[in-house]
Amino acid sequence: MKNKSIYGRLLRTFRTAAAALTAAALLTCCWEDDKMITELPKPDDGGGQGTTEITPDEGITLYGLVSDEEGSPIAGAVVSDGYSVAATDSKGVYQIIRDANAKHVFISVPSGYEIPKQANYGSYQGAYQAANSVTGSSSKPYRADFTLTKLTQSDKRFLLFGLGDPQPDNNDHIQRFRTEAVPDIKKIAAKYTIPMVGIALGDILGKGDAQTFTAMKRAFGETGVPFFTTIGNHDKSSVDYTGDTYRDVLGPRWYSFNRGDVHFVAMDNIIFTGTEYTGGFTDEQVAWLEKDLSFVPTDKMVLLYYHIPLRDNTGYLNRKKVLDMLSKYRNPTLMCAHTHYFQPYHMRSHAIFERIHGGTCGYFWRSTCGGDGTPNGFMVYEIDGTNIVDTYFKASQRADDYQIRLYRGDAEFAGPYATYKYDVGADVVVANVFVSGMDGTTWKVELSEDGGKTWSAMTQFAQGYGDRWIRGYHIGVKKNPVESGTSPCYHQYQYSLKNAEEANIVVRATDGFGNTYTQTRFNESNDYTEAEGY
Repeated sequence: MKNKSIYGRLLRTFRTAAAALTAAALLTCCWEDDKMITELPKPDDGGGQGTTEITPDEGITLYGLVSDEEGSPIAGAVVSDGYSVAATDSKGVYQIIRDANAKHVFISVPSGYEIPKQANYGSYQGAYQAANSVTGSSSKPYRADFTLTKLTQSDKRFLLFGLGDPQPDNNDHIQRFRTEAVPDIKKIAAKYTIPMVGIALGDILGKGDAQTFTAMKRAFGETGVPFFTTIGNHDKSSVDYTGDTYRDVLGPRWYSFNRGDVHFVAMDNIIFTGTEYTGGFTDEQVAWLEKDLSFVPTDKMVLLYYHIPLRDNTGYLNRKKVLDMLSKYRNPTLMCAHTHYFQPYHMRSHAIFERIHGGTCGYFWRSTCGGDGTPNGFMVYEIDGTNIVDTYFKASQRADDYQIRLYRGDAEFAGPYATYKYDVGADVVVANVFVSGMDGTTWKVELSEDGGKTWSAMTQFAQGYGDRWIRGYHIGVKKNPVESGTSPCYHQYQYSLKNAEEANIVVRATDGFGNTYTQTRFNESNDYTEAEGY
């Protein structure tokens, strides 16, 4: 259970069979019938040519007008083709010498304005459009206008959804994303009146093609929340290795936008050499990033998101250059995924905190949990100014306050193929506090032996100690590969009972924002109902 902070505003949703069927019916559509709409979003008048006459300077090959719905020009709006970056002048006009490799022109949506939506894709972001004419001419000046709508309220305080690895391999996986993750996002969004935005942190598909990207794009649009994506290794290796198909369907592989006092930057850190990849940032991206950040005051927060964790992998190309740039800003923040387990990581080299998100798909949709025992789900962040002021994890289709799973210290989890045991003693209680530390704080995890009257601190396991319960299910029961259950778990705690026979056990966990979760129920041996379904 949870009390205090965000969850005080979240109403409990009755999880009846009728409600589940209704949600499924509302979200179900034949994704096989989805057609990939290749026309790029055009936030202007639809013809690529606005009504205000503009004469570009000599040599300019990409230009346009940024204005609001009333036709008033917006000065200082930043526009880019992914190589050059320019701000609009007092008349709302930008001018760029288009790079020959540029596919898109995008606007770094300024604070105070709605994020444009892409036609035919619900709430999926449409802050970009074609950077050149249909003939592909890079020498003839091409005009691309952007029309923005003012927000009716301040976006200084806003909600952020962070989703790691949706990674569907087939139609059933896409349908599960639509009927498990999407309803939870919609439910949470309905409880707030502040602006909100979502980011999906790569591996938008596991296997598939352009039509799979299209189906996922439509699924993100069903949330009602403006969603941005970044590219993962599977988004390249499963399709074309270059990322071109991802780019053509989902948009630029690197770009930026703003909410309140936060400047968001998405980058592609998947570098393929043949069929092998490493993490890092190409020189052309770093050159673009430097130009992009030149328009961002250092008193703003920069939130960089990408796919592969940086951690302290100093061999990653241009890692230091990128982190050096971010270090100048207030509360620089990193968000990524890829590992399919949750890990809060304090980067020693630059004193920057990296939030590594587990997969929304868990272990590739083969159960309802990831390899670290965390249920399939995603993170929610509330940001005010340049600070994250609240954070929580939402386990897909589980109660809002479900954050802890308990085991006995000698519990044995067996299947026909393998057995795994907690070998820390019969008088020990083990708690998997799903994503403790992902908020950037040190959690206080405690146990009471007398039903909540007195409390003692639990001790965190050595980092990486695995969750035996999910090993028993994934490997012992389902006969999945060993890696399916041997992910490290960075959020398990233990406590040796003083009076094991008479103990009335309650475990509670409190994060740095004062959110408190409690649990009394133990997962007994071979109770796998939670992993198998809801």
